Amino acid sequence: MITSATSPPDPSTSTSTSTASTSTTTSPSPTIPTRLLLLSDTHIRSRSKNPLPFPVPSTPVDIVIHAGDITDSSTLSEFRLCLSYLRRLNAPLKLIIAGNHDYTLDVPASTHIHTSTHSQRKRRPDIGDPGEAISLLTSAAKDGIFYLQEGTHHFDLSNGAQLTVYASPATPAFGSQGFQYTQQEGHVFDIPPEADIVISHGPPRGILDVSRLTRASCGSVELWEAVKRTRPKLHVFGHIHEAWGAAAVKWKPDCENGNGEVESAKVLEDRRGVEEGWKDSKEERKRKEEKVDKIVRDGYYHLKYDRGEDAEQTSLFVNAAVMYAPGYVPWLVDVELPRSDVDGNEKSTMADERNRKPLDVRSRECLSTNLQHLEL
Repeated sequence: MITSATSPPDPSTSTSTSTASTSTTTSPSPTIPTRLLLLSDTHIRSRSKNPLPFPVPSTPVDIVIHAGDITDSSTLSEFRLCLSYLRRLNAPLKLIIAGNHDYTLDVPASTHIHTSTHSQRKRRPDIGDPGEAISLLTSAAKDGIFYLQEGTHHFDLSNGAQLTVYASPATPAFGSQGFQYTQQEGHVFDIPPEADIVISHGPPRGILDVSRLTRASCGSVELWEAVKRTRPKLHVFGHIHEAWGAAAVKWKPDCENGNGEVESAKVLEDRRGVEEGWKDSKEERKRKEEKVDKIVRDGYYHLKYDRGEDAEQTSLFVNAAVMYAPGYVPWLVDVELPRSDVDGNEKSTMADERNRKPLDVRSRECLSTNLQHLEL
């Protein structure tokens, strides 16, 4: 059930087969609580003794998502180190996409770079031949790790849910790396209306996308327009490291021509919640230190956000970039996914927390179609 043109491996092998559920007198819920671990921009370096600045989370999840920039220099050894890390995570399904640093996965770009700028040099053996990195990642499907190329992908999960995900590594051009498009070229993000989750390497324009250096939005206009139109439950990305954070957008009722508009927005967490600010009081600094110590020790930040009655009109956006500061760790996020046609009786890893209390959030009204820029 893959609709992407790249035809990655059959994902049905990535999860265990669910057994038939026992009969009950009440109809089952149309959705199943599903727990995800989200990360991006690991930028793993082959010579690093500690590839990641946090321990491997031991908590079980249903899905792991890595939103690109797996490596720092796109070498085979760096890809192997990341695969080794992913295999240690307690999840039956792990989804990964490429980022601009993973340029050897972009065969045309990789070939062009090495024929134009390194024409006088032999190909570096540590990056392999064209297509070798792709083969390395696709071979990990036997371990439940699926490399998603651009397109729409469908999965039946072992907890009884079904997942439709749209993936794209494309980002606006910056330098000579992979999966980039110029302003003149543009890019079509063909997100289907039934997509539950969008995984992109770069952010949409205006949402957790402000560069600390330029103080400007670096996100994709085309991606934002596609997300507005389709309103997925969750959009995971990275690329802009310092814009690590999470936000929720509530959409207005359906507009003409299917073009969504923002009714309100909430910043749930951003870097100011884990980084010391020069205006912070002594007590605030101590609170942040304790918070960072805990989430680094756990290896994740548990985002407890209850969408309430507005679940169908709300999208959660997560910048999951981890390689910037010690407090930037993967996110533990809970979502409701539609039940599969074949009901399973395996309990979800987060079903026991369905009555959890929502996290206190800082609300920010959004007067335009985009979130206001984060104050970096």
